[in-house]
Amino acid sequence: MLAKEQYIGAVALAVIALTAWIYIALTPQPALTDLDTPDLDSLRAVRDSLRRDSIRQVREARWQHYKDSCRQADDTRFAAWNAERKARYDSFFLADSLWRDSMGIVFPRHRKKDTILNLNTADTAELVLIRGIGPYKARRIVAYREELGGFYSPVQLCDERLRDLHLDTLTGSFTASPDSLRTIDVNTSDAETLSRHPYLRYSQAKAIYRLRRKYVRLESIDDLRSVPDLDSATLSRLQYYLRFE
Repeated sequence: MLAKEQYIGAVALAVIALTAWIYIALTPQPALTDLDTPDLDSLRAVRDSLRRDSIRQVREARWQHYKDSCRQADDTRFAAWNAERKARYDSFFLADSLWRDSMGIVFPRHRKKDTILNLNTADTAELVLIRGIGPYKARRIVAYREELGGFYSPVQLCDERLRDLHLDTLTGSFTASPDSLRTIDVNTSDAETLSRHPYLRYSQAKAIYRLRRKYVRLESIDDLRSVPDLDSATLSRLQYYLRFE
């Protein structure tokens, strides 16, 4: 005979075992195929991505090979064309030289030379004889000289208006004198006339005109130092182009 406590324990174990069996029997278990079978959509996405990458690499390699072949062909054609052009030029130059020698014709050769010119008297034909100056630069220099009224120093070739011509290395090839400059009379000129000079803005010219109207007459460049818009650098340049009569 079992004791009461043993009987209760055996019944409890039986109840627990029965409950576990019922739970396992009623709960659906995942199939083996669901656990082991991978996601087909993910595999297809990976496969498509690898395929696209390989196709792109092949296309890029083919395109690079095509460009390299075209560039090599162009270089070859240009080299052949350049050699043919040089051969034709040499043959033409030789034939022309023989013809001129036989006819006794001598063409003058104008060469750039190292010389010193006066900036206020040289024309474009003389300016182009300076190394580093062509027809375009020569015309720009002459036009700026007319606007200024002449150069008082070759350093003015480095002004802002001529900065794009890079003439700073050519100042040693010129001379300039302030004796022949075209000047402007401050006491008889209006603001419009003063503003035509490259060294004066219209606001500065108007300030000078108002100062002259206030004092009736200005005596020297020192009288313009009271104009707040004129600095000492501008006044030092303007002293060659302004007169006070």
